[in-house]
Formats: sequence, C-alpha cells, structure tokens
Amino acid sequence: MTFRISRITDRKYTVTFLVLSILIVFTAVVVPGCSRTENKAVVSGSARIISFAPSITETLFALSLGNRVVGVTRYCTYPPEVGKCARIGGYLDPNYEMIMSLKPDLVILLKEHTTLLDFLNKQGIRYLSINNENVNGILESFSLIANACGVKARGDSLAQIVRSVLIPDSIPIHPKVLMCIGRDNPGTGSISKVYIAGRKSFYNELLETAGGENAFADSSPAYPSMSSEGVIRCAPDIIIDMMAPVSNVDQDKMTADWNSLSMIKAVKTKNVYCLTGDYVTIPGPRIILIFKDLKQIVDTWREATQE
Repeated sequence: MTFRISRITDRKYTVTFLVLSILIVFTAVVVPGCSRTENKAVVSGSARIISFAPSITETLFALSLGNRVVGVTRYCTYPPEVGKCARIGGYLDPNYEMIMSLKPDLVILLKEHTTLLDFLNKQGIRYLSINNENVNGILESFSLIANACGVKARGDSLAQIVRSVLIPDSIPIHPKVLMCIGRDNPGTGSISKVYIAGRKSFYNELLETAGGENAFADSSPAYPSMSSEGVIRCAPDIIIDMMAPVSNVDQDKMTADWNSLSMIKAVKTKNVYCLTGDYVTIPGPRIILIFKDLKQIVDTWREATQE
C-alpha cells in the first residue's frame, strides 16, 4: 500500500512568518495615528516577558516582540531566535527559581496553567491567561497579547491577516476526514489507541472552512481517544496523521501502520496523509499553514473523485 505523504518544510513557514511580520509593521506605520500611539505605549509596555506555550512564543515573535522575550518552555522551538531565550521548564514542571531569576514583568500562559497561576499570584507577578481552544480564541489571543505589551494595533492587524486567509470553501462536496493528533506505539505496524480532533477543536473549524467534514460525529469531547474499531466505524474518506511531535519514529513506518486497517475506504483509495510540519500541533499564527494543508488535501480528494 502506498501512502501520500505531505511534508511541509520550515522554509514554507519562514516565508509566511516574514510576510506576517512585514504586514503588521506596515499597518502600524501607515495607518493614521497608529505609529504615534504604539510608540508611546511601547515605553510603558512589558519589557521582560516569559511565554509558557509555543503558540504564545510564536505570536510574540510574529508581533515583532521577540526582543522582549526572556524565557520560554522547552517545547518552544520556533522561530530559531528562541534558542537565545532561557528555558523555564515545561507545562507540568515549571522552573520557579528560573522564573524568579529572570525578573519578568509579564508572564503569558494558557488557562490550563492553574498551578502556575497560584505561584504568580503569590509572587505578585503580572500575568495574562489566554484561551486558544478555538479559532476565535486564537485570533483574540493576538489582540490580547499585543494589548498587554502596548502594541494593540499589531495584534488587531495579525488577527485580520489570518482571518482573511481562512475563507470558507463553498463547494458542496465534503469528504469525511479523520484527523489523528497522536496515537499509541506509532511505527509498530498496527493501529491501536488513537487520539483525534473532535468537533469542538480548532482543527475541526479549520477542516470545515477548508471544505471537509469531521468523520467523528460526536460533538462532546474536543480530543477523544478511540480504538481501531472506533476508527473503522467512522468510515473516513481521508485520514490525516498529524505526528509532528514524534521525531524518533521512521516516517515510512508510521504511515505503514494504517495498512492494518485496509478495510477503511481512506486506506483502500490511498487517501492517508501524514503532516510532518512542526506547526501542525500549535494553535498560533501558523494555523494558516494547517488550513492550507487541509484545503490542499480536500481539493486533491475532490479532483480524484471527479476523474
């Protein structure tokens, strides 16, 4: 069985990242009143920022605020400039001593970081908590972060740019798509427990905008787990394996795992894709790339079905 594999390179994101940054700065300069207001706000804005999520880090750099970022998590790897920042641990094991030593005047984190919130409150450290569980939340986070840093117009511009790309597909042919965001024992030649993007996830919004339909009908959980039998019951036309975090498993072995479910239409018709870009699990500015990947896959399926 041969699988179609979509490999997205960092170079693709580099171009998009630069375009976003240029457009944001351009808007801030040419819009009447924006430049003067933002320059004044920057003086009083946060100068030492700690980010507790890759999506937050990428948003800060997209807003041209990277020079203010002093600390990031071990999971923050893009853009390359974050390599110069101090590492403050991870989601479950923040390094409190490092946080204090960096003397931040703003910590930006996700609403799930409840334990960290207690620490920040006790230490009197200013923080901003964001919710990026859906597309509106992601876009709103751009403005919230920019506003907290004294450059609100940049955040509004970034949100507008991303929103302008997410144009809803109007073709009334919607393939059923199963989006796998992780699974047990990849590369072992079989599919056991998988974790998928449900209808309450931001992936679902991107998929529907791109012209697809979520093969998982239940609207309750955002990221449910299911067995191989559950995958079979979903009967997807397309399977998209988003395995970017798995770097120690051979790509061909990961895709070959789906051979064990040869009775599924997506496998029979060779409509199994693996997205390997490092952005596929990050709900930040690069959701533009996720959307474009999904749209390309849906459009390819349509072309094949019309032949």
